[in-house]
Amino acid sequence: MLRSRWGVVAPVDMEPGVPAWLVMGHAEICEITRNEAQFSRDPRNWRWHYDGLLPERSALLGISPREPRSSSYHHDGEKRRRLREPLDDGLAAIPERTVVAQVEEVSKRLIDGLGPSGEADLVRDWSKKVGFLAVTALFGFDPETADQMMVDSAHIMDHTAEAAEARDRMGRNLMAHVLDRRASGGEDLTASFVRHASFHDDREVADSMSVPLIAASEFLTAWIALTLRLLLTDKRFAARWTGGRIALDDALDEVLWREAPAANPPLPRYAMQDLELDGKLIRKGDALIMAVAAANQDPSVHTGDMWDEVGNRAHLAWGVGPHRCPASRQARIIARVAINRLLTELDLELAVEDHDLSWVPSPWVRHPQAIPVRYQRARSSGTEIYPV
Repeated sequence: MLRSRWGVVAPVDMEPGVPAWLVMGHAEICEITRNEAQFSRDPRNWRWHYDGLLPERSALLGISPREPRSSSYHHDGEKRRRLREPLDDGLAAIPERTVVAQVEEVSKRLIDGLGPSGEADLVRDWSKKVGFLAVTALFGFDPETADQMMVDSAHIMDHTAEAAEARDRMGRNLMAHVLDRRASGGEDLTASFVRHASFHDDREVADSMSVPLIAASEFLTAWIALTLRLLLTDKRFAARWTGGRIALDDALDEVLWREAPAANPPLPRYAMQDLELDGKLIRKGDALIMAVAAANQDPSVHTGDMWDEVGNRAHLAWGVGPHRCPASRQARIIARVAINRLLTELDLELAVEDHDLSWVPSPWVRHPQAIPVRYQRARSSGTEIYPV
């Protein structure tokens, strides 16, 4: 509806009374995200900040803070490059077998907690937990601290009454972990950050850890949940997968195209000068939201035959340009192993009709609020043995 009325750039509100531009064209998003000199990620370049227009209690302060953390997420140019380098180097150094082993361990622990049979919610009991705990494992957190951080992350992302307290507690846990790794060393991602010469101090290390822990785990929650829904509800797709005609990676890619877990990623760009885009006048300081879900449906990047497009990864789920997601390889491993382990260990049956599933009320991410299932243990697994 927006596209038919406005074209590929439409005026929207990020929250009531706070305007932005929604960019829905594939080519336009690529143009914007590749040009950080013209379209900044630094929220201090947002007119609603420097003109003092944003309310003090706005939920948007969580994604567009007045004073951004010292991570590459909210910076451009040389500072972005300096802060991004440790993340790129650290992720590149992690062997894939290490990621697989960590996800397997987390998956077994969660499956053992479900018991031999019963009912479960694949969002609450699986997707949210396995994604977040797998990411904390990469950083070397112990299970108890990881569980606490998972609760705190949910408060932060859901903007609950406990969000401020949760943010402070997570900050303390991050800094304590950084100081521990500085004192004792290690081979995890945190230790790699601590050793990296690009970071100036421990605050930059902790700040750079917070983004993948919260944002990446949210993406993983949606990606895993949506792929499980696809395999449980789309009989044609599921049959091709179980029959060996396509791989699980093809189902993962289909979700990135069709569903876009980060439908409108909560990382606006801010125009650095007046310009025209799709015939619209964009003013200096305006915010622009990249509508990835809409852009992935752009006819210019599709053949019209979904099976002809198997293997096509020209979607925008990972972003484009200097802020492209650095952890796409690790995220794919986590999602693939977690889904495969669950479907290998449990026989699942959706407990409701697909059309009865409700969706999270978020403008940023897209996934069902719950995926209720009935399950039966398929075979022995983890630390407990159940009858077949």
